[in-house]
Amino acid sequence: MTMQTESTVSDLPTCACGTDRTCREATPEREYGLGGALYALWGGTSVPSSVSFRCVHCGVVFDKRSDLATRRAFIM
Repeated sequence: MTMQTESTVSDLPTCACGTDRTCREATPEREYGLGGALYALWGGTSVPSSVSFRCVHCGVVFDKRSDLATRRAFIM
């Protein structure tokens, strides 16, 4: 009886050193529109208009997401 292991290949974009947006080495950078920035200044919790991910090792922005699920996951 042989046991087969399934290797999972990530379809997420990576930087040159192999970091994807689920790694701890990926820093999310939130971008807000004018309405979101004003709402945050008034004390509200606003959803960013987009989220960019930057690698802390090489400093490259390797992914930029603007879908609602990702934006809500990175509310500050």
